[in-house]
Amino acid sequence: MALPLPQRAGLSLALALALLASAPLAAAAATWWSPAPRGLSRLSAVASSAAGSTLAIRQGSAEVYSWQPARLRSLRLPSTSSDPGRAVAVAAAGGLGVAAFSTGMVLEVHLASRRSAWLPRVSGGVQSLALGGGAVPDLALATRRGLLFARLGSVPSMVAPGEATAVQAPPAQGRSWLALVGGRVWRQKGGAWAPFPGAPFLGLGARALAQLADGVVLVGARSGMVWRQLGGRWRPAFQVLPYGGLGGVPELTSMVAVGSSAAYLGTDGFGTLLTPDGGYTWYSAAPTAEVRGLAAVGPVEAREARGLVLALAGDGAVYTHRLQALPGPPTYPPSDQLAQLLGTGAVVLVAALLTVVGLSLLVRRGGTGRLSSGEGGSLSGTGGEVVR
Repeated sequence: MALPLPQRAGLSLALALALLASAPLAAAAATWWSPAPRGLSRLSAVASSAAGSTLAIRQGSAEVYSWQPARLRSLRLPSTSSDPGRAVAVAAAGGLGVAAFSTGMVLEVHLASRRSAWLPRVSGGVQSLALGGGAVPDLALATRRGLLFARLGSVPSMVAPGEATAVQAPPAQGRSWLALVGGRVWRQKGGAWAPFPGAPFLGLGARALAQLADGVVLVGARSGMVWRQLGGRWRPAFQVLPYGGLGGVPELTSMVAVGSSAAYLGTDGFGTLLTPDGGYTWYSAAPTAEVRGLAAVGPVEAREARGLVLALAGDGAVYTHRLQALPGPPTYPPSDQLAQLLGTGAVVLVAALLTVVGLSLLVRRGGTGRLSSGEGGSLSGTGGEVVR
């Protein structure tokens, strides 16, 4: 039986309003980012430091970056008998920074004075670094052969065999070290490294990992699924969908935590996604479609996060976003806001009208009040169960 015209109109309006209310979740925020100053172009990696200085890699060389005021100063490497190769990964904590080079050489840097010294060489091809701890911090190195761990200055030892793609130091006191090894999440607990109980298999090569200061762990699988862990339980949080027709699910390239409950996810196809509430809600916040890496610069782990988020694009461009207090959802300047609202509203209204038309046709076809489930079964209208 078809719905009366007033009821169909009311349903159409209700659907339009509901969809319009949720539209900002899918809104792209290209104007939320701005191109980085010329001095920050061609960055390939950046590591944050609570001390206000940051170690950066630009065109294969290690440099020290100060986020306030924003400036990048070249770092003179100490003499060595062999060429260290190109810089491939960096880490920073407090007033110290560490850079790994393609030959396996590792450099320790005092960020304030820019004094540096070579550490024991490692093998296996470093892909990620993390530095954290006390006055003499611990150093973790994710290599293609496995995860290495040691006190800074000591010879690191293998703690997890397999290709290690990402590692993160504890963001707050009482949190654990985390790493991605062989497509699985590992953590350090009680001084020993072991696979994280209940963590899903993410696929070989997965590298998106973030641990928030409030204890939430977010990881990205090769399938585009983002998993969330809190209180010992792992649950799916968000699925990144295919793009560009047959383009497939974009690669989840990186993830960085800011503040106590927010994180940015970099993708190769959908730009950057933001969750301000530990994985419950996601916003599109893309400066460009292809984001190869993310970095947070400045005191981003403070209760009120401050500093910058840098998005490293595939073409070598660098985009910056200055953190808001939460940080909050994307905001638009007045010149773009009206066009954004009108465009979103038009799409929502068309979708709502098509939905109502489809529902009307469905109700008309089922005018007898009976719905067939095909050969072999029917739906019972009394108990709500399927009769076979």
